[in-house]
Amino acid sequence: MKDEEKKFELASQVETELRRREIQLLINIAEPDPAYQPLLLTDEASIFAAVGTDESAIKKRMCCYFGEGFELPLHLPLWRVVDRIRKLRPGWPEDEES
Repeated sequence: MKDEEKKFELASQVETELRRREIQLLINIAEPDPAYQPLLLTDEASIFAAVGTDESAIKKRMCCYFGEGFELPLHLPLWRVVDRIRKLRPGWPEDEES
């Protein structure tokens, strides 16, 4: 195997569906209007590729949802942002919904 080849593992269907739901939740926070939300995303898309909302508005909406001081690396692919949130808030999003 060459060094530049990437090794990857397919996630289970359950994990894929959970991640899709969590990514959609982040998109809903960043851009609440479905008319301005993407129809399709790649696995490398960041929130900036997903919505046309400016960075300051996205950060303000994320702070309203997650609370002040909760910094998210918005330049990362959305699935990695989800992983970061899961580490910082293990019960998310279920705990947020109650």
